[in-house]
Amino acid sequence: MAKLVAIGDSLTQGFQSGAIFRTDLSYPALMARSMGLKIPSEFPIPSFPGSGLPFNIEDALRVMEKSLGAEIDNMEWVLRFPTLLHQYADSIEDLYERGAGARPLSFGGSYHNLAVWGFKVMDSFAVTSQYCDQTIKREEGWLEDDFVGLPSGAMYRTAKRVLNPSDNPDKASWNQLDNLKAIVEQDGELDTLILWLGSNDALGTVIDLKLKDMADADVQKLEADGLVNDPVTRRQWNLTNLGLFQQDFTRLVDAIVGIVPTSTRIFVGTVPHVTIPPIAQGIGPFDGKYFKYYGSFYTNTQDHRDPPRQRHLTQPDVMAIDQRIDDFNAVIRQVVGRQGSQWQMVEIGIVLDALAVKRNNRSNAPGLPLVDYYTAKGRPDHPLLQLKPVPSVLRFDTQNATRLQGGLFSLDCIHPTTVGYGIVAEEFLAALQSAGVAGADPLNVDWPALIAQDTLIQSPPKLWDDILAAAEKNAIIWDLLLGFMG
Repeated sequence: MAKLVAIGDSLTQGFQSGAIFRTDLSYPALMARSMGLKIPSEFPIPSFPGSGLPFNIEDALRVMEKSLGAEIDNMEWVLRFPTLLHQYADSIEDLYERGAGARPLSFGGSYHNLAVWGFKVMDSFAVTSQYCDQTIKREEGWLEDDFVGLPSGAMYRTAKRVLNPSDNPDKASWNQLDNLKAIVEQDGELDTLILWLGSNDALGTVIDLKLKDMADADVQKLEADGLVNDPVTRRQWNLTNLGLFQQDFTRLVDAIVGIVPTSTRIFVGTVPHVTIPPIAQGIGPFDGKYFKYYGSFYTNTQDHRDPPRQRHLTQPDVMAIDQRIDDFNAVIRQVVGRQGSQWQMVEIGIVLDALAVKRNNRSNAPGLPLVDYYTAKGRPDHPLLQLKPVPSVLRFDTQNATRLQGGLFSLDCIHPTTVGYGIVAEEFLAALQSAGVAGADPLNVDWPALIAQDTLIQSPPKLWDDILAAAEKNAIIWDLLLGFMG
């Protein structure tokens, strides 16, 4: 019997600092390990060679540090940094377009962590390895001549490696749900399924710092053109229409009901407010919950121009994003609530709300939300609270390779660090334990080992503070790096 399977996006796959790399440190893998499952024999997970896809900021800084040292001087910014950056990006392109990352794997089964970064709800049933091949082919060409030189269609390359790792022609039409069905058919039973999708139906708003809302008229045109379930076409918008989200999520749940045994317990996560992570920095007046503007995480918040010169969202934009996410979660709760007792909600979005610093008026004590969070759970001695400073959701800031603040979000400012994923694992494990799932216990997360494996906590990249300081002065640098991850 399969003990645990997970379907999700980057948060479930274990994405960190701009790349999918250490899938063994994803929260489902942490859960599996705490429940006594062996990885990968009893909980198969995909692997990614090199530093992963699409662009591992942490690894890039450590590689460049070998040539530049602990600081970047003015001449190095002009003469060396661009060259080293280009060489690093080129190495990723070589690896995933022509090297080991492009070759089929010997593993011909279905992974038990089926998550793929970038996936919206509809991608769970719309993206197949065949679709990935077609999209990668379309995207090749103009990217080959790009200065960055990263692999074309990086998300689709990742998806193909997850959905059809051996490039089996018989599985060319398989999506996440087809792989779930194959696991159930092979093992006969499935004890527990984790389902956590929906973040990418809103996340693009804070990455693009531009609201591209999908209106009802847009949905009608997509339906008329037969493109409502085309993943590439749908990415013209970064905020999914509520009615279409309900249609997507209902279709997903209905498909799962038709696949898993009635004995399977399904745990569904809510969508977190994507406006809380430090990807979007508040600028200007603050009303106790919202700032007047929100810029990129490298925005100079001391620049008091009104409106800001940099790309930004307005307070009404951010309030609209939050409201849409609340509406998404209402849909999720409603659809899940119709399925019976085997389906249970995991209010993971509320966890992020509790850990928010500025919205909870904790700017003078950014570690206090985490202290309050664990104190309320009866764990005032939690290992995370022994770290100095206590981790927070603020931007990961350093000085001379010493962490000054942050620690729960990685260098891309939108995906958790390893210890951040540990908190997610605890929350899901607590839900499983409450439902009576054997072996599920949040106290079984090996925090000493997890903290030791968190390379950002243990040894922040020496160049990170130089990168942020330069980016605050010249937004073009980080606009370029964010282009790598787009």
